[in-house]
Amino acid sequence: MRAAARSSPAGPDEALCGRAVGFQTPAKSTWSPECPVAPSCAPWHASAESPLMAASPPAPTTGMPFVVPPGLVPTAEAHLVQTPLLHLYVYLLDKVLSGTLVLTTKTGARAAVSFEDGTPTRVMDVAGTRYAERMPLERAMIKLCELEPETRYAFYAGQDLLAERGAEVPRVEPLAVIMAGARAFVGAPQAEATLGRIEDVPMGIATGAAPERFRLTPEERALVERLRKQRTTLADLARTSGVPPRIVRGVVYGMTITRHLDFGGSTRPPVGLERVAAARAAMVSDPQGWRPTTGTTGLLMDQTGLRPRDVVARAGDTSTAPLQAVRREGTGPLQAVQRASDMTGPMPQVPPQAAPPNNEKRRAEVEAKLAAAPNEDHFQMLGVPRETTSIDVRNAYFKLALLYHPDKLPKDLHDLKPRVARLFAAINAAYEALKDDTGRAQYLASLDAGTVDEQAKVERVVNAALEFEKAEVFLRKNDLAACEACVRRAVSADPEQPAYTALLAWVVASRRPLPPVPEEGKTNNVYDDCITQLDGVLKVEPDYEKALLYRARLLKLAGRIHQAYRDFKRVTVVSPKNIEATREVRLYEMRHPPEDDGPGSNPAGRGLLGKLFPKKR
Repeated sequence: MRAAARSSPAGPDEALCGRAVGFQTPAKSTWSPECPVAPSCAPWHASAESPLMAASPPAPTTGMPFVVPPGLVPTAEAHLVQTPLLHLYVYLLDKVLSGTLVLTTKTGARAAVSFEDGTPTRVMDVAGTRYAERMPLERAMIKLCELEPETRYAFYAGQDLLAERGAEVPRVEPLAVIMAGARAFVGAPQAEATLGRIEDVPMGIATGAAPERFRLTPEERALVERLRKQRTTLADLARTSGVPPRIVRGVVYGMTITRHLDFGGSTRPPVGLERVAAARAAMVSDPQGWRPTTGTTGLLMDQTGLRPRDVVARAGDTSTAPLQAVRREGTGPLQAVQRASDMTGPMPQVPPQAAPPNNEKRRAEVEAKLAAAPNEDHFQMLGVPRETTSIDVRNAYFKLALLYHPDKLPKDLHDLKPRVARLFAAINAAYEALKDDTGRAQYLASLDAGTVDEQAKVERVVNAALEFEKAEVFLRKNDLAACEACVRRAVSADPEQPAYTALLAWVVASRRPLPPVPEEGKTNNVYDDCITQLDGVLKVEPDYEKALLYRARLLKLAGRIHQAYRDFKRVTVVSPKNIEATREVRLYEMRHPPEDDGPGSNPAGRGLLGKLFPKKR
C-alpha cells in the first residue's frame, strides 16, 4: 500500500469520487486472447471448457476517436497508478453505479466504457473502435487493463456517452471480466501484497457466493469445490492441490477482491449479487413453495425461464391471504391497485380518507439501518438473539424482505435504491449463514473464538485508500473542510500509512490563518504541532517527497528559513523535476552566501553543509 499511498493526487460514499483502491497496476499485463476466461456464448457456469465462440461475432464498429462533450464535468478523476482499472470495475459493480468511465493515455488517446448499474454495456478502445457485442466487448475491457499506470480516468456519473439509439444492450457478466483481469494481475506488487496478507488465513467460499459466474476453467472449479468442502489456507492450497501456483493465486485473488471468499466473520456480501438478492426476495411472497438454497443466482433463474409466483392471491385462494394483507399494508394502496388486474374477484376499494405513507419516517428507518449494518453481525442484521431457532430466523428474514427489498421502496426514496440493494444482499447472506442449526453453530463458534477477520482488515485498508484519494480530490478543489474529514477517516482506518498522516498535517495547517511574517531571525510556533507530525512521517519515510515539501513550506512560514532550505534541497535530490523546490533552493542560495549558511556554521570546516556546498574561490 505504501507505494500507492505516495502517488500523486487523485472520491464518495455512494458515487465514485475518484476513489482509489490503493493498489498499483502492473506496467504490462500478461493477458492474451488465449486467456481461459475469454467470454463465451454458453451459460456462465458451463462455458469454461469452450471459452471462445465457434462462430465469429459481428465486426466491431470503427469510427472517430472518442470526444468528451464540452462543458461536461467528471464526477471523479485520478490516475490508474492510484486505482487500477480492475479495481475500478469491482468498485463500480459493488456500488451499482451507472455512467461512463473515460480513460486518457499520456499521448491523449481516449477509451471509454459505459456502465449500467455496475455492468458494462459498451466499450470504445483507444483506436476509436466500438464494441457492443458481448464477447468482443468483454475482451476489450480486459485489454484496457493493460493501459499504462499514468493513464488518467474520469467517471461521469449518470451519463451514457456511448449510447446508441435503439441499440440492444449486450448481456455481459462483469464478474467473469474481473476474474480475467485478476489472472493477469497476479505478480503485480499490490496483488502480491494482498495475497501475502491472507497467505496463512483459513478461507472458504463466502455465504451466497456464486463462483459459477466467474467462468472458471476445470482446474479452477476443482479449487472452488475443495474450498466448499473444507476451509484451507492459500499456502496449503497452492502446495497440495496439484494446480499451478499462478492459477491458484489468480483465482484466490479474484474471489478475494470481490468478497466471494470468506476469511471469517465478515458481514459484507459478495460483490455483484444484487440480482440474486432480488430474485430471492421476489419469491418471499410464497414461503410454502420456496426453499432458498446456497449458490442460487438470479442468472440461473433467468436462464431457466422460471419466474416467481404471483404475489397476490386469486379469489378463493386463502393460502397466502395473511401475507397478502401484510404486503398491502407495507407497500401502500398504490401497489394493491396495480395488482388488481390479476384478481378474478372485485377490486378492493381504497378508503378515500386513507393517508399516503409517511415516507419521511420510512426514510429515517432505512437510513438508520444502513448506518448500523456495517457494524452488525449476522444475528444483529436479522434482529434475532444468538439462541434463536431456524423458524425465528426464517420469519425475521421474511419481515426484513418486505421492508428492505429495493423494489419495495416508494418512488420518492429511489435515491436510496443502490444502497438498499447492498443492504438486502447482506440480509440475504445473514439468512444463509443462520438458516439451519449447523450453520448457526459454526457461526457462533467463529464469534466465540474471536476469529480474526482478515478480509475485514483488507477492506479497511482499501476503504482508507479510497478516503485518501477523495481527500486529494477535495484538496485540489480547495475544499479543505471536506479534505480534512476524508483524510481523518483514512488515518483512523489505516494509521500506519505515512502519506495519510502527512496530508492530514498539511490540511490542518492550511486551514489556519496565515501568521504575520516574522522579523528576520525570529520564528513563530503556529505550525509546531503539524511540523512534529511531519517529523514522525519522515522518520519512517525519510525521502517521502510530499512530506518533505509540506514541512519545508511550514518551516518557511514559521521563519525557520535555513531548515526549510534543507528540506527543499532534499526534495530536489529526491525529485529533480520539482519546480517549487528548485526555485526555493535557488532563491535561498542567491540571498545567503555560502559563508552564511545559518546559525552555528563553522568558518573553518563549516560542518556537513560546508562539505556539501564548498565556497567557490
